[in-house]
Amino acid sequence: MKLALNDRQKQIVSSLRVKDAGKNAAAFDNLEKGEMTFSENGALCGLINAEFMMEGILPNFEPNEYGLELESLLDLINRPRLSS
Repeated sequence: MKLALNDRQKQIVSSLRVKDAGKNAAAFDNLEKGEMTFSENGALCGLINAEFMMEGILPNFEPNEYGLELESLLDLINRPRLSS
């Protein structure tokens, strides 16, 4: 399933790819192709969750603007896994 990432989501994915330093290169490549495995989907969801916990929340544990963007990206990437 090809996911329709908007420009901002593509920027976030690109930033996460750099931070990941190649450990999940196949998952990122397959995300772009729309051919992620269940395992790759889980790996990317884990990276997004980790980014959210480090950069996406305010001191009161509510999401900041970036956190809301990460939540939206997570919803999109996780959609194929939830529909199976």
